Amino acid sequence: MLQISQNLKNGKIEIVDVPIPSCKKNGVIVKTIFSCVSMGTESMKVRTGKMNIIEKAKEKPEQVKQVLDTIKQLGIISTYRKVMNKLDSLSPLGYSLSGIVVETGSNVNTLKIGDKVACGGGNYATHSEFNYIPENLCVKLKNSINMKYASMATIGAIAIQGLRQANLQFGETIGIVGMGLIGQLMLQISKASGFKVLAIDIDPERVELSLKHGASSGAIFGKDNLKEISLDMTEGFGLDAVFLASSTKSNAPVEIIPEIIRDRGRIVDIGITNLDIPWQPYYDKELNISMSRSYGPGRYDPLYEEHSIDYPISYVRFTEQRNMRTFIDLVESERMDLDYIISKEIDFSESDKFYNNLYVEKNKYLSVVFRYKENKNIDLKSERTIINDKKIELKKIVVGCIGAGNFAKTMLFPELKKVKDVTFYSLSTSTGISAKDSMKKFNFTKITTDPEELLKDKNINLLMVLTRHSTHSKYVIEGLKRDLFVYTEKPLCIDEDQLKEIDDVYKKSKGDIFVGYNRRFSPYIIKMKNFFEKMEQPKHIYYRVNAGYLEKTNWYNDFEEGNRFIGEGGHFVDTCLFLINKKPIALYASFIGLGRTDEKNKDNISLTIDFEDGSVANILYYTFGDKSLPKEYVEISSGMQTAVLENFKRLTFYRNGSAKKINILSSGKGHKEEMFHLSDILLGKRKNPFDFEYLKTVSLITFKAIESANKGVRFEI
Repeated sequence: MLQISQNLKNGKIEIVDVPIPSCKKNGVIVKTIFSCVSMGTESMKVRTGKMNIIEKAKEKPEQVKQVLDTIKQLGIISTYRKVMNKLDSLSPLGYSLSGIVVETGSNVNTLKIGDKVACGGGNYATHSEFNYIPENLCVKLKNSINMKYASMATIGAIAIQGLRQANLQFGETIGIVGMGLIGQLMLQISKASGFKVLAIDIDPERVELSLKHGASSGAIFGKDNLKEISLDMTEGFGLDAVFLASSTKSNAPVEIIPEIIRDRGRIVDIGITNLDIPWQPYYDKELNISMSRSYGPGRYDPLYEEHSIDYPISYVRFTEQRNMRTFIDLVESERMDLDYIISKEIDFSESDKFYNNLYVEKNKYLSVVFRYKENKNIDLKSERTIINDKKIELKKIVVGCIGAGNFAKTMLFPELKKVKDVTFYSLSTSTGISAKDSMKKFNFTKITTDPEELLKDKNINLLMVLTRHSTHSKYVIEGLKRDLFVYTEKPLCIDEDQLKEIDDVYKKSKGDIFVGYNRRFSPYIIKMKNFFEKMEQPKHIYYRVNAGYLEKTNWYNDFEEGNRFIGEGGHFVDTCLFLINKKPIALYASFIGLGRTDEKNKDNISLTIDFEDGSVANILYYTFGDKSLPKEYVEISSGMQTAVLENFKRLTFYRNGSAKKINILSSGKGHKEEMFHLSDILLGKRKNPFDFEYLKTVSLITFKAIESANKGVRFEI
């Protein structure tokens, strides 16, 4: 299928051929009929893409701060890789379309194949021939509806959500500052709902257009007397509400509002407007200021958008889907004048040319829709795989990867690519554009959005599972059934039931498992192990992990992904077991903080592991530390000697009353060494350091740590 994409690094926009996305259980695959270009939002993306790196940094100061925080944790080299990979990637454009359902997920019960739908969502409703859309971001349409108008449903929902934020009542008079696409849609919705509108813009043509299509009055900002016009419209009281739908760095709109709005009037910001509030006039009129966030309640909530868990209507009357439905109802009622808002209809095959001229021509259009060709005989299964026709020589290690996120593309693939005996052969990701991006960077021969297609390929001898935690066990099991050597990122699985399933399959398989516990391969950890190797005395390890706070919307906090310590704790358990090199016999854990009954909040934990020789490991894992504090600190003592490793950057040995600092150039957390070790195993040069009983022990320790903290009991291992 074809999809429009932008390279964030150089701003290049092109139509690319990518696999049709996979259909997940909570959504549908939609064949696009029309997709709508939001001129303001998308011209901004185009403009940002064409900036140089310094200009991009100035434009996004909050992201620069995130980069600086990442440097403190990962170091300059790893952070640079991560940032440049993010920039030098294919990014989708678009977020509003209409189309026809061609496939449904197993949990979907409100839509069926053949239904016409309006769809929304950034990274979902993109300018592409086919899209995966979660159920809550779809609105079913009547067969008689104008599909071109329906493609504006998401943008219409933004306008509706903005209007709702002002709690309008019939008979009120409003002002809209900025008569672009959002402003014109607000005008049409307001007209259909019985509100009088003062249309305000710096462009006389936009004001004239608004008057022609339903505005009660109009004013050219900076030229007309806004105060006089607004008072004349409202019998001297002033406007009931003002909506900022403009994109400007000027503070002038905010400064003029107290002159045109009534006492206790409402102000809603929908666009990107400078809000340097002059205190006195806003105080004198006790003005209420609100922000309008995107399409409505549910936006940015993965439970609503990804898992299609709706909000009860008795508590949340209008969600983003219900706002889209409201707009569609207005479209179906034919109470809005929408034809003039669509400035141009363009065949999708010409979309790249349009985008590459967009920043120059953006003021010519209110909106543009792309029209897609009909293809009634599409074979979804075959279209989910693309094979490079270029002939390649398969080397000794033939890699098949399921998943290719930023971590894989920055920390694993570049290192594995250095191994001369490796062929990057097959890759499966949930979205086609992600697979295409990796195909370009790492020369994969075959890309697909169907993991089954990858798994049945006889050429692969190394399966890499790099997906989200909840899917690891599924793909590990599938790999073992095919007798493959399986590399999986941690964790191996997220609960004991999954571990038992893997165990049952492993016993019958000729394959093997390697879990990405990379820290044991770090030169720093090797130095620490060697420092204490010949000592017979028990050892004590204190391993402190300042894991950092993650927003609730982060996929790590998804309820399907298990406890956060289970997801990451295996790293630290494995490192302690590797350093002590004795059999663990018991553990005890407790949660940090009282009254934390939500399982997803139980990610602050203190874990103690006892070993057969009297050694003890204390792992302190918490999320409430300051960002400036380095993530990891390891201290090991034995025989009157101590070694301290600070965030895999500084290693100090303490012996005989003196300290010796150890510096290792280009060292890190062991990802590079891990990839070379992995390739050596496949080439028969080394043995797998992880026997399955050991991997079971590491997983069980993380599971039992949570159970121990819940029950307040000590567990024997």
